[in-house]
Amino acid sequence: MIRSSEVEVPQFPAELSSISTGRLLETYAEAPARLARALDGIGEEEVRVRAIPGKWTIQEIALHLADSEITGAIRVRKVLAERRPELPGYNQELFATGLGYLGRDAMFRRAALHGFRNLRETTAALFESASAADWKREGIHPIMGPLTLRQLLEMYADHGERHIGQILELRRGLGHPCDMTVLLPALVY
Repeated sequence: MIRSSEVEVPQFPAELSSISTGRLLETYAEAPARLARALDGIGEEEVRVRAIPGKWTIQEIALHLADSEITGAIRVRKVLAERRPELPGYNQELFATGLGYLGRDAMFRRAALHGFRNLRETTAALFESASAADWKREGIHPIMGPLTLRQLLEMYADHGERHIGQILELRRGLGHPCDMTVLLPALVY
């Protein structure tokens, strides 16, 4: 058995803390439209190409974003509604294999990305109505420990951009570049 004193707990990165809340909110809210643009024009065979050995395909990245957003939306709601709640975790690799990301068709992906967009819209509204005190509210992340509502915004604004950046890189490798750049200067996760 591993004792907690033997496990290295990652620290929450500080790279995004100097970016204004307004800019983070804009980046967070724009992710669904930016993801749709990053996926536009990519064929069904290409979304499943493992262009980089050991790395996810475009399909896996897109479905991961949708599933991760479910957990993120719950985390935000728990922090706003409860006092220092335990935040849910999940294993992204188990989701990718156990939920059969690669075998899912275009209709499934469209529905998942529709859910991503809807969750981002409702969660963005919650972020936008947060008071100064709300931004300091905390939840307990299963790996990182205490995280504030502001840090959750940083995490998920970064998360969308990081994965959009990966899709853009994969598109370039497939010979289908897209004229987009990431919106945040430091991708930290």
